[in-house]
Amino acid sequence: MKKILLSWAAITFISCNSNKNISASEREKIISELNYIGKIDQKFAGIPPADMAEKYGENVWKIFEAKRDSVGKDNQNRIKKLYSQYGYLGFKQVGKENSTQFWLPIQHADHDIEFQKAMLVAMQKEVNRNNASKNEYALLEDRIAVNTHQKQRFGTQVTYNNFEQAVPKNGLIDSANVEKLRAKYDLPTLKEYYNGMTERHFKMNEKVFLQRGITEPKLYK
Repeated sequence: MKKILLSWAAITFISCNSNKNISASEREKIISELNYIGKIDQKFAGIPPADMAEKYGENVWKIFEAKRDSVGKDNQNRIKKLYSQYGYLGFKQVGKENSTQFWLPIQHADHDIEFQKAMLVAMQKEVNRNNASKNEYALLEDRIAVNTHQKQRFGTQVTYNNFEQAVPKNGLIDSANVEKLRAKYDLPTLKEYYNGMTERHFKMNEKVFLQRGITEPKLYK
């Protein structure tokens, strides 16, 4: 119970702050911090690098995932601190690329859904001001939906069927109108998106799939 109360207290604190003017020297420091956050986030976003696999062998995934969790929590604490000081860091404050680096740890904060929810509210305001990415907003909304066992509006969060094809995790709220919605939020068509995710999934697990006799990804026609 104490952990839950502390989490709510932290979210209440950081969500009370709004964007403030940022000096040139502050901006330089913020961007340096965001560059570090983005770089280390992506280092642990995929599969274990070859040097780790060679060093740890069959234990590599356990070690890699533990390190990824540790890095993720540290990044989220850094983002919470930045948000408490400067508000949501959008295009105007740090530029598009750096705004994405601000968003990444929020998207990956699956152990702290209340933080994700608070940031979704803040992000919606910035999207309305054309100061944050619409497609990143859609990705975060769907992530929260999946983390709370709900269907998705946009279908950005995937799992894989028996053919190892990407499919929307937990299903879609409105499959008939999802393509119009995706276009409105600058997302590619489901076919294009799911084929890309299917190809990525195949490449990440190619050795396992080849052992199973799967020699290429099965794409949607």
